[in-house]
Amino acid sequence: MTNLWLRVALALYSLGLLHAIVTVIKRRERLFRAAMAAISLGLVFHLVALVEDGVAIRHFPITTLAEAASLTAFLLAGAFLLVYWRYRYQSISVFVFPLVFVLTLTAAVEHSSAVWGPPFLQTAWLYLHVSLIILGYTAFFLTFAAGVMYLIQEHELKSKKPKAFYYRLPPLEIIDDLAYKSLAVGFPFITLGIITGALWASSVWGSRWPTDPKIAWSFVSWFIYLLLLFTRWSAGWRGRKAAYFAIAGFAVILVTWGTNSGMHSFVSP
Repeated sequence: MTNLWLRVALALYSLGLLHAIVTVIKRRERLFRAAMAAISLGLVFHLVALVEDGVAIRHFPITTLAEAASLTAFLLAGAFLLVYWRYRYQSISVFVFPLVFVLTLTAAVEHSSAVWGPPFLQTAWLYLHVSLIILGYTAFFLTFAAGVMYLIQEHELKSKKPKAFYYRLPPLEIIDDLAYKSLAVGFPFITLGIITGALWASSVWGSRWPTDPKIAWSFVSWFIYLLLLFTRWSAGWRGRKAAYFAIAGFAVILVTWGTNSGMHSFVSP
């Protein structure tokens, strides 16, 4: 992975990180405008880095940890800009900007060329499967962030002396709307990602593929989000219950990501 343009993006994203830190302490509108400009420009340089990497390696850059971290950071930064354009609330940047910075930093300093699996696994199925999963994870992170914001806002509303951060969070209705829409976007991506992964795995490993621990955890996370989506549609679940499920689902995603296995791994040994 060539790192010049990625490091330029990282430097720009660092202003977003600074904004996130300051926002928790005290509101700074001018700093947010500067951070938004930096994030937007950083997204452009990040795209250049991704395209340059793809041209250099002659395939979609998603077969190493560094490439996956870079793509995830790019999608998160883009998702934040879309969310801000839709809702005009900056407080979600407190959750997104630090993660974008950390993922981009990981990609910028990671020099390992280890790919996911032996060469015979490097097929179009790999690029499709992992891309769909990362798109789903990006949306579900927003669902998770909305769940955390909902619990914070609800707690502050019930307290007699809400903290300063309370006044920078969106109303509960907007937080719940973000949680639902990001869930509705992420679930099809995760579902298609699991389906393509299952087809790919069955063609490579045969009947052994369901016993892989990472695959088992991915089904657990999928079921949690399916249950959350179903209960929102059928039982009208909103608020605290939905927030707890969103947080639990993302916790399982983290377990899935960090699980190593003999068949396949998204984390290099």
